[in-house]
Amino acid sequence: MNVNFKYKKDEIFGVVNQGKILGEIMPNTREVLEDPTEEIYLALQNPVGTQPLSVMAVGKKKVAIVISDQTRPVKSKILIPPLIEILQKAGISKTQISIIVALGIHRPLTETELIQLVGEEIFSSVSVYNHDPNDVIHMGYTTRGTPLEINRRFIEADLRICTGNIDLHFFAGYAGGAKAVMPGLSTRNAIANNHKMQLSPHAESGVLEGNPVREDIDEAGEIIGIDFILNLVQNEEKEIIAVCAGDVIEAHRYGCKIIDQMYKIPLTERADVVIASAGGYPKDVNLYQAQKSLDNAAHAVKPGGTIFLMAACGEGYGESIMEQWLIDAKGDPDTVLERLSKDFVLGGHKAAAIARVAKKAQIVLLSEMSDQKTVAAFMEPVKSFSEGLERCQLQSDKTIWLMPYACYTLPEEEITT
Repeated sequence: MNVNFKYKKDEIFGVVNQGKILGEIMPNTREVLEDPTEEIYLALQNPVGTQPLSVMAVGKKKVAIVISDQTRPVKSKILIPPLIEILQKAGISKTQISIIVALGIHRPLTETELIQLVGEEIFSSVSVYNHDPNDVIHMGYTTRGTPLEINRRFIEADLRICTGNIDLHFFAGYAGGAKAVMPGLSTRNAIANNHKMQLSPHAESGVLEGNPVREDIDEAGEIIGIDFILNLVQNEEKEIIAVCAGDVIEAHRYGCKIIDQMYKIPLTERADVVIASAGGYPKDVNLYQAQKSLDNAAHAVKPGGTIFLMAACGEGYGESIMEQWLIDAKGDPDTVLERLSKDFVLGGHKAAAIARVAKKAQIVLLSEMSDQKTVAAFMEPVKSFSEGLERCQLQSDKTIWLMPYACYTLPEEEITT
């Protein structure tokens, strides 16, 4: 069978001619919006659960718009102009608007990267800032004890707007909604308290109810006060499927239902081998991001099976603490898991997520990382697609699932074999 997988901004072509291919785990298709900009204007005028933004904006003095950083495939260049136009018509000047990049624990963006995110015209006329975790206001605590240490510019605004994408998240259930602020505009300490709840068995991809991480995020958003969200739902080709605007909870849940229809894929059986791609850039920019695809692939593989993942990881691990934890483990996944259970540290949680998969299955990785770094991450390095297939030892009786967009597809948990 001829196959092709996304890799960086290119594709890898190959042939799988051994083993029993069960099929491709692909997202369900939905019609792409013909005119996303028009749909954004319509959504802003007819939001879910709130007044139109044009009404909410009247009389406001300071507006904060939160956008995602470059590790997320969010089309901020499309989202921002309609927002600003509506704000201006409501009497708000561009000098009253701040655009804040939700970094979480990611690195600050360069000026060039900021321009690429918002476009030259917006960058030159509206103030655009990286989130500064050292410039925050303390807003109290959630009921689960997460300190609300939130970006000062966001808190000082009297109209707070969050943008982003809604998609699956491996322990928060779904991205989008209040996640732009917690963790996007929070401190490392606050994020660590929220993220340590991923140790709960209910903190899973595609789970909202009873998921302590997501419930903590939503409570944080309620306490802080998010006035309006503008989120997109995109397909695996990063084309816009739906626009979700309005209340931080109601509009977000509307988008989550669409995600479920597209990306939750029921399977009748697990396979001996899963051949998967992270889906290309930016989902494979580093191992920190590609781990999410590995986690999805783990839902489709039998215990003791093999996952062959293609993820370029041109930036390497992408996070210094994650890297140090993997190096310190010296090839032993249990070392990472035990360490996290005793002392939850951001970055370490990603190393632990990889370790959990490594305990379940052999992981073969085609990437640009050095062999040394790959092995330290409990994976076997290969330099080509054909070499990866050889490592999978595809005898005729071995079953195979193909996951061309592992970042987007979640095999349902109903599998019993």
